[in-house]
Amino acid sequence: MTAAQAARQILKTLQTTGNPDRAAQALMFFKDNEKVQFYGLSAPEVRRIEREFFAMVKDAWSLEDALALCEALLPKPQLEAKHISLEVLARFKRQFTPALLATFRSWLADNHCSNWATTDTLCSLALAPLVQKHPELIAELNRWTREKNLWVRRAAAVPLVSSARRGKHLDEAYEIAEALFEYPEDLIHKATGWLLRDAGKTDPARLEAFLLLHGPRIPRTALRYAIEKFTPEKRKLLLQQTKAA
Repeated sequence: MTAAQAARQILKTLQTTGNPDRAAQALMFFKDNEKVQFYGLSAPEVRRIEREFFAMVKDAWSLEDALALCEALLPKPQLEAKHISLEVLARFKRQFTPALLATFRSWLADNHCSNWATTDTLCSLALAPLVQKHPELIAELNRWTREKNLWVRRAAAVPLVSSARRGKHLDEAYEIAEALFEYPEDLIHKATGWLLRDAGKTDPARLEAFLLLHGPRIPRTALRYAIEKFTPEKRKLLLQQTKAA
């Protein structure tokens, strides 16, 4: 089965399985500027379709086939199609090479992942394992913080969340978070706060010191996300201490 044949089969299955009412409800979780549509499947249903499909091709497909499936399905507007292609791609993460970073960036810059859910799925299933395997690529993520494209900038932060949660690459995580302070988008603020919050899980004292150092520069949404794991008393104090004069 070629990637083009697989894409057609997956789209047909999604269309026949979808629920229009659920599709309409799903739009409530996305902003107007997020170009996304839905067939109306639950997450378990999407995972089941991906598992059943992969069982048919796992003995014949390579990383190149999975990339071709992504090229076919990521431009589709429906989130479920995008996610199945990325789930299939993640099956081949042991074969990822540094050259793939440019491919992943192109998908973001071309707005094939133009919603928070698909961007974060790409980050967690593809970018995170890639930079964990090749940490020298984190320097390129730092450069992404200066990109005009919203999704490329969000993808500068999210791939480091899982590493930061384990106390790894904290210097880089804080540097990227600081570089994102200047941007006005709520989706950047939330990603920045998420990264900071998880960076603080193994070293809360370092997170507190970072927040006090940068204080008023930190968008308040990012700050509120970052302090979620502190006690209520500490959260209240940090909100006061980081206010602009």
